[in-house]
Order: sequence, then C-alpha cells, then structure tokens
Amino acid sequence: MKGSNVAAFFIGALAGGVVALLYAPQSGRKTRRQVREFVEDEVDQVKDFADRTVYKAKTAVNQGVAQVREGVSQARRFVQDEMADVKSELCDCEGDKKQK
Repeated sequence: MKGSNVAAFFIGALAGGVVALLYAPQSGRKTRRQVREFVEDEVDQVKDFADRTVYKAKTAVNQGVAQVREGVSQARRFVQDEMADVKSELCDCEGDKKQK
C-alpha cells in the first residue's frame, strides 16, 4: 500500500470510530473516554506501523549498501587481476624485443 493510501485508511478508520462512538446512546463522559481511548489506540497502531516501516526500509538500505560494496570489491579485484595480466604480457613483449 502506498503511503497516502495508508494514511487515508487510518484517517477513515479514526473518523468512523469517532462517529460511531458519538452516536452511541450513552453519557457524554463515557463517550469522551471511549473516544480518547480509541484515538490513543489508533495512534499507537500508526506509530507501530511507522516503526515497522522504518525498520524495513533501513534493513533494505543496509542490504543494498552491502551488495554494492561487495560488487565494488569484486570489480576492484577483477580490474587488478586484469592489470596484472596486461603488465605481465607487456613485460613478456619487452623481453621478446630485447632478445631480437
């Protein structure tokens, strides 16, 4: 779900719950307490969702960084090996020229 959809869902749930409580036949004090508890519960759920989302995002970023670092290390080793091969071939060629 995209962020705006998630926010719309929680706002809709919150509004629906408040409306339901306001139209319930009970005392104002009890209704206000229920609204407060409901809002607190919803806020806690949103915070938990945000925490889980941040954790997942950080984990994904860390994994991506590790993969990029490994790729760079592999590329560096490859280039170093290729450079060593080229140097070796150049040295062999120079030795062949000196012998002629």
